[in-house]
Amino acid sequence: MLALSRCKALTYSPLLIGLFALSACISPGQPPAPPLPALAQAAPFTSADANFVQQLNEMDLTHIALANLAKTHSARNDIALLSPTIVKDLTENHNTLTKLATTHTLTLPAKPSAQNQKIIDRLQHLYGSAFDRSYSRYFMSSTAKMKLVLTTEITTSKNTDLIKIATDIMTKIKTYQSQIK
Repeated sequence: MLALSRCKALTYSPLLIGLFALSACISPGQPPAPPLPALAQAAPFTSADANFVQQLNEMDLTHIALANLAKTHSARNDIALLSPTIVKDLTENHNTLTKLATTHTLTLPAKPSAQNQKIIDRLQHLYGSAFDRSYSRYFMSSTAKMKLVLTTEITTSKNTDLIKIATDIMTKIKTYQSQIK
């Protein structure tokens, strides 16, 4: 039994020596860890950014209202089937835009402008192919104008959040346009 414990002692002694050597490396007086760097702040809104956010909000609100009408007023199945996707995507975009605007102390309207409300009201009274023609014509012209605004925002803005939103919406608009033609 004595031989067995000597064997164990000889086996474990290099391990113990190594542990003692490592414990000498750790001293209780180590310097504190350096402070973490400050979180990167989003670039503030410029007046062009604020204008873009307001234009995109207006487009979102108008197209959400029109897509809701298209669910029941359209004679074309492709428009009627695409409208819930438009509503969902633009509602998500509107919510993201509202949160972002709030962090930059910008308040966005919750309803379309009076000019766009007139368009919504006019299309509300149309059904079938008359609705489809008017809706398609308005959708194509308004999104073509918005593409210019989106492209400008993508190329000139320093705010990465707005650039991402503009890029995402640009992609979605292209998809919608190809399906509505």
